[in-house]
Amino acid sequence: MTITRKWIEQLRSNCRLRIDAQLEELILAQYGVEPEPYEYSEQDLYEQIRKLISQYNDEHAVYQ
Repeated sequence: MTITRKWIEQLRSNCRLRIDAQLEELILAQYGVEPEPYEYSEQDLYEQIRKLISQYNDEHAVYQ
């Protein structure tokens, strides 16, 4: 299983995750292709992307 733009859009709407265009490209670059000879499970993808989003948003936080 790989990540797609449609899957990312579902994360944005269903999970209410903050994913900007730069983060979307980063996710697609890392998880848009299967790591031969392995295959990502949906749970693997969700957990790895959740961690990536959290780390990215922490690093790019806008403080007021």
